Amino acid sequence: MFGALFFWLCATIAFFFGIGVVVARNPMHSALSLVATLTATAGLFLLLQAEFIAWILIVVYTGAVMVLMIFVISLLNLQKDDPIDWNPARRWGVGMVVLFALVFLVYLFRDPLAGFFSIPQAPPTPPEWGSITVVALDLFTRYLLPFELASVLLTAAVIGAVAIARPESPERETKER
Repeated sequence: MFGALFFWLCATIAFFFGIGVVVARNPMHSALSLVATLTATAGLFLLLQAEFIAWILIVVYTGAVMVLMIFVISLLNLQKDDPIDWNPARRWGVGMVVLFALVFLVYLFRDPLAGFFSIPQAPPTPPEWGSITVVALDLFTRYLLPFELASVLLTAAVIGAVAIARPESPERETKER
């Protein structure tokens, strides 16, 4: 019973804060919603007995990457935009998404095997699954290139954001004229 309650609590938090990431008008609010989403996702990993992955998600992504992103957002000093124009096409799009979500929720409530009333049992996993040794071995052998490419991409994105947001200096403007 506690496992199902914890699952639905983490899933609900992740769902609503995930929506907050997308619909927040303020980039800082969006980043903070992403922190809450990542923390709730770590709770879901705890239910899968993947404690190492859950802690890495909190320490690396929530602790390091999101601090870096919040720093960049603060550095950019973004101003609030005009409110959203709710034209008919946008209203139809939002209506279709809401309709799909309602149909999906009705399906989940009606089908007892869908998971609203119980958590499906995970298939048996080997005892070493999710351990530090297995994750490190996979990370630094099989997935080394994608791991390094992700770090280079993240660094390039931060450098690009800072370069784009940098104000023009008066000396540079006079040299160009």
